[in-house]
Amino acid sequence: MPDSAAAPQAPPELRPGRLRRPGRPKLRAPRATLSSLLLRPFVVPFFLLGAVGVSVIAGVNRNAEAAREVTEAQRRLILINSLLRDTSDLETGQRGYVITGQADFLKPYLDGLIAFQEHSEQLRARPATDLQLHNLNRAAQQLVLWRRESADPEIRARRTSLQAAARLMSNGVGRRQLDDVRETLNDMRDRENARLSTAVASSTRTLLTVRLVTVAGLLLSLLLLVVTALRVARAVSQHLGGLTAGARSITAGQYERRLPRSGVYELDELGQQFHKMARAVRERELALERSAQTLQATNEQLSRSNRELEQFAYVASHDLQEPLRTISSYTELLARRYRGQLDPRADQYITFTIEATGRMKTLIQDLLAFSRVRQGNRTFGPVDTGQLVTEVIKDLQAQIAECGAQVQVAGPLPEVHGNPELLRHIFQNLIGNAVKFRAPDRPSQVIVTATRSQAPAAWTFHVQDNGIGIEPQYFERIFGVFQRLHGLGQYSGSGIGLAVTRSAAEQHGGELWLDSEPGQGSTFHFRVPDPPSPGCPAPSAPRGPGDPQS
Repeated sequence: MPDSAAAPQAPPELRPGRLRRPGRPKLRAPRATLSSLLLRPFVVPFFLLGAVGVSVIAGVNRNAEAAREVTEAQRRLILINSLLRDTSDLETGQRGYVITGQADFLKPYLDGLIAFQEHSEQLRARPATDLQLHNLNRAAQQLVLWRRESADPEIRARRTSLQAAARLMSNGVGRRQLDDVRETLNDMRDRENARLSTAVASSTRTLLTVRLVTVAGLLLSLLLLVVTALRVARAVSQHLGGLTAGARSITAGQYERRLPRSGVYELDELGQQFHKMARAVRERELALERSAQTLQATNEQLSRSNRELEQFAYVASHDLQEPLRTISSYTELLARRYRGQLDPRADQYITFTIEATGRMKTLIQDLLAFSRVRQGNRTFGPVDTGQLVTEVIKDLQAQIAECGAQVQVAGPLPEVHGNPELLRHIFQNLIGNAVKFRAPDRPSQVIVTATRSQAPAAWTFHVQDNGIGIEPQYFERIFGVFQRLHGLGQYSGSGIGLAVTRSAAEQHGGELWLDSEPGQGSTFHFRVPDPPSPGCPAPSAPRGPGDPQS
């Protein structure tokens, strides 16, 4: 084959055993994580908030420092004013003593010396500047000079003569010396007032700056946060919108639909999981379709088998009645013609045959009733249960009279949506059993009532008796076919009546259950729900036969 027709070869960098060319790398765009997608845009707002916080902290610290300076300046100013007051006390006490000669005036003078000394020490412990400390020492020296050259000589002179003290005071040296002290202290006060004003102004400017920075920073940060949140929400909404649209298409049955890649790791992984889920759902649907087809075929086969079994039971039961009638007729004829002519054992055999034939006849009739009850395609409509119960009581009148029972309907019975034949089976079996299973030591009393329930919306009928009762372990067993709790000689029946009753109740969409206490009686309850579709007539108000029936 010529070279031009040869099959295309892979690029050199992709051939086995060769490396990719360093100049042409095939890079894949890195995928961002969902956390980086959500948090990265908030870096600038958070950084700005941090800067605002740092600025606020710095401003607060600076304001605290300015506040401390203000406090210290106020304390120094108080001490300087105290020194000025002490100086005035010294002058007042010294001059008062010189003028009056009374020793009491020396006390302010002495107290002023002590106070001046204490205030000087306090101010010397916290000087604002070296100049202030220098001025303080200067004022103290000037005060010492005043005492040595003027105050103390005038006090000593006054002790001997007023004229001598007056001559010393007349030169004015003491006043000038005190004025120098006051001038120095006033200068210190002026400087301290200026320092205090500067500190207050600095604190005020700091507070204004902090307030401006805080408000502006918070507003700007809030604006950035809102803008960033909107951008993040829009980005996430776009990604999720594409993912939702693809998922909606997959949900609609487009299992081959591929979700768009968003570049976000978690969302892309979620899309992959959607693809896996779509494949799993598709495989499960195919399996369900195959199972549904198999199940449909099985149901059809089962329905056909059930119909055939019901038809067989009906036909077999019906066909069994003819030879059974023949056996019964000839056995009764044999009993009438030859009873007493044969030996006692033969008569006993004839009696056993007649009784067994009767039980067989009852069993076949009950089996036919059970088969008829289980047949479908019944017509349902409004049924007046009050009238129906009245008819059932009339049908059972012979049995009721024979047992001496009392059957009464307590309150009106409602009109329900059901099948009259099935409901007749229910009431006839329940009332008949209540009369049959009576207690031997008291007359039988049967009460039929109905109550209304809203959840679910239904009528519940109650058939209560005071008969022998049923033990709890047999509550479910008695609803089985051919289940008897007593021997054949105690009570009549085939043990199929309650199975017929439960089947009839279930065909109405309801249920049948009982409450019982051995020796006290039983109460059977069965529920008939309201019509399921709007087209069916709703239950009417209760109405019934009125007076009790006995």
